[in-house]
Amino acid sequence: MSGKPAPLSVLIRSLNEGDRIARTLKSVQGLGQEIIVVDSGSTDDTVEIAESFGAKVIHNPWGGFGPQRSFGEKQCAFDWVFYIDADEVVTPELKDEILQLFNNDEPTEVCFLIRNTMVLPGDEKPRLFADYRKVPRLYNLKHARIKLDPSYDRMQVDDGYRVGILSARQYHYSFRNWGHTIAKLNYTSDLAAQTQEKKPLWQLRLRLITEFPVEMFKYLFVRRFIFAGWKGFAFAATQSFSRFMRILKMLESRMH
Repeated sequence: MSGKPAPLSVLIRSLNEGDRIARTLKSVQGLGQEIIVVDSGSTDDTVEIAESFGAKVIHNPWGGFGPQRSFGEKQCAFDWVFYIDADEVVTPELKDEILQLFNNDEPTEVCFLIRNTMVLPGDEKPRLFADYRKVPRLYNLKHARIKLDPSYDRMQVDDGYRVGILSARQYHYSFRNWGHTIAKLNYTSDLAAQTQEKKPLWQLRLRLITEFPVEMFKYLFVRRFIFAGWKGFAFAATQSFSRFMRILKMLESRMH
């Protein structure tokens, strides 16, 4: 099923995504009535590729995840925004579900969560029995907006308004390869240690011991990465180690 583009703006953040942003842009063609790409200084062909898909590219220096997305919201011509990262892909099923929402009238909910599904490095599709993270991506700026948290994308929804969840999935190709996995996780753990609220020393010391084994258990068995074989184990280990490093960096900063 397909239909006319919905009355919404598609918003994307980018930085040196020339090797994969075309896949993202192709997946959102016909979804909204404009595409806004907020680029923080790409030195590859990201901007040229985005413009070739009809996107409006706006440069803005990187100030963190929340502030950059908030800047992008202000560039959108429509109240409804669909946000997607430059390493994510809207499945045809999700695209049809979003278009269906706007077929007759504006949705009664002001924010929708998307079932974002991780694709492991080197894979084209999610693993067997893949879980998903519910992330706020489709929302009405009249009543919902991103918070200015530099570490995470956190949504603020006005009191008294409803949040829904869409059924179809979106694919997340977060890591190009295992080296990129380590580099990206090192950056995000640095950012979290620098910007998140300071925690008590006793709590950090305790979590330094428990963080890695607890996270390994959660990734392997709760989030079912064990079904992905060696890649699932490698992914669980890198993610758990990143969580451990975040605690270690927080502890280190408190000791100075």
